Amino acid sequence: MEDIIKSFAERLRIEPDVARQSISITSRHFLQNSEPIKTIGLLSMLPSSLTDLLSAEEKTEITINQENIPPEVVIEKICNEFFNGDKQKGKNVYEEAINLIKSKIW
Repeated sequence: MEDIIKSFAERLRIEPDVARQSISITSRHFLQNSEPIKTIGLLSMLPSSLTDLLSAEEKTEITINQENIPPEVVIEKICNEFFNGDKQKGKNVYEEAINLIKSKIW
């Protein structure tokens, strides 16, 4: 996982800790927007290094409840928490994290 985070951070020119947290937030969003039955399958398809970013409580919650959270909400959270409101930076990080997650599934 550290290689994934390091590569992600270098590509986006962000700190590794920010990369780790951004991937975690985006993973949670990605899984929460899936139907609970599909989420179970997605969790099993993702490498443990990605799913380990989620707590056991979070994993349970996302396999029970589906939430249709718009990407804009997640981007806003990322840009406010890590990039002083820089929406473009937050959007880039979000999109790269989604691409990373999808690359591990498909």
